[in-house]
Amino acid sequence: MAKIPHEALHRIFRDDPSLFTRTLRRVLSADFPEIEEVSVIDTDLTTTGAIERRVDTILKAETAEGSRLLVIEPQTAEKKEKIRSWAYYLSFLENKYKIPATLLVITPKAATARWARGALTLGPPERPSMRIFPFVCGPDNMPFITDPEQAAEDVVFTVLALLSHRLDPDIEKSMRPLADALTKLEPKTASYWFEFTEGGLGEGCARNTWRNIMKTMNYGYVSETRREARDEGRAEALADAILSFFDDRDLAVSGAERERITTCDDVDLLKRWLLLAPSVASAAALFED
Repeated sequence: MAKIPHEALHRIFRDDPSLFTRTLRRVLSADFPEIEEVSVIDTDLTTTGAIERRVDTILKAETAEGSRLLVIEPQTAEKKEKIRSWAYYLSFLENKYKIPATLLVITPKAATARWARGALTLGPPERPSMRIFPFVCGPDNMPFITDPEQAAEDVVFTVLALLSHRLDPDIEKSMRPLADALTKLEPKTASYWFEFTEGGLGEGCARNTWRNIMKTMNYGYVSETRREARDEGRAEALADAILSFFDDRDLAVSGAERERITTCDDVDLLKRWLLLAPSVASAAALFED
């Protein structure tokens, strides 16, 4: 399960390897062959005495046109040293496996996408020794999917498209169609892609918006977030009940004590406090062991 945005943008291709072909054809109009079978390659390309070198995801794909190596690399910022790394990855892999290697760069930033499509060269500027030609997908060419029917046609691609636009201030417009599309999947699969999307959005407003949308969805299963939503509601109700007891008993409650009660998310602890609330001599006594 992806936990951070960088990881999500390459691990999604491990979960659905044919997404590689679908993405290149749909976004870049590239005539890449259909993938018939795929296996994950060890991403450690370190050699004896060399510095550690790891690719994010490498897939060995079997197609009607022969074997291919698929190298997927998320990239956030422009980095000259990354060109050297990509050149190393591709040459190492082709030399070791003796089959063609294709590089796909995924980025949530349009500026980084434009850089990755530019002249990625190595060697003297007057006569470069090597040039890298990756496929590049970013927010400037990935579709911003806001139509529910379009989102449902290919849910995994919709997830990838959403994560590619995670920095867009209007990202919420594409969240609801994806959420609706998830309701059409088998519950276990829907739960997986919900959690995957949450991790891929990273910390911040986008993730909070996604979680809030999912808390309101009428699923036939209870996801982690729906359980959290239920517990949050119970915690809020218990905290209100505790404070109501104190108000009825005219017990003073300091700002710090009130905050400790209202921000507690431990339902079992709140239940214990609620049992004590009618009899404790002060609000402070509630927190004594």
